[in-house]
Amino acid sequence: MKYEIFHLESGKLRKSYLHDFLIYIADVPEHPDYPEHTHEFTELVVVYEGSGINCVDGFDYPISAGDVFVLHEGTKHSYRETRHLHLCNVLFDSSLLDIKGIDMSHLPGYHALFLLEPKLRKSKFNTRLRLESKELLKTKSMIEELEREVDGKQPGFRLISQSLLLLLIGELSRWHDQSADKTSGKLMQIAKSIAHMERLYNEPMAIGDLASMANMSERAFYRIFQEATGITPNQYLTNLRITNAAELLSHSDRSITDIAYECGFQDSSYMAKQFKKHKGTTPREFRNTNRV
Repeated sequence: MKYEIFHLESGKLRKSYLHDFLIYIADVPEHPDYPEHTHEFTELVVVYEGSGINCVDGFDYPISAGDVFVLHEGTKHSYRETRHLHLCNVLFDSSLLDIKGIDMSHLPGYHALFLLEPKLRKSKFNTRLRLESKELLKTKSMIEELEREVDGKQPGFRLISQSLLLLLIGELSRWHDQSADKTSGKLMQIAKSIAHMERLYNEPMAIGDLASMANMSERAFYRIFQEATGITPNQYLTNLRITNAAELLSHSDRSITDIAYECGFQDSSYMAKQFKKHKGTTPREFRNTNRV
């Protein structure tokens, strides 16, 4: 799909632009300067050629070929000083990433690209993924395949399109892991600590150890983590444990005590207290209501 002028309504691009599907590809060969606007969807941007300035929430970021960045729903942004700028925008509803069982959250590059960079752009961790020419060519090929699937609307296109989107994000996340340099290394260390929590949430975990993993003082790690995620490391870990406990309560016959230990809680009483705080119900009540 070649670029079409978006219909602006109060500075916001409407979600209906995704039509009856949750993925849309906008290939923009000569991207013009464009006024500030927001989206009601997530936008994965890949710069194919040229250069320009992407202004996000009042901050200017030079962009050029190989740059990849994410603009989440509600992010104010504009483009100016564009010079033969060729962008490809992969627009999608973020709910497509919420799939139980996939291990996307185990990739540090995923957290860097989708969580840390968008939240920490205004800080000293201002950085983004820069693809080498070989990676950029592969990315372009993957997006073109995704575009053909979305446009073709053959039977099963929703399943295959979503799979291709996840494959694209997975590859970009892996490349981010591999390409960390001096400017993005610290941010990637934070991403690695988050991926570590996602992967080993059920094991004992000290904030000091996570801070050491990120090569930061405990105080700095705590501050930056909260700035990026909106919650403390301890809250993040508890949320992971509660989420996984809820899954086991719904889909298994294991005892609540076993589930508590399986998810990293010190005992079932403590899990019940945290579960009630987060879910507004006890584990037993939750199981009775949500048993699958």
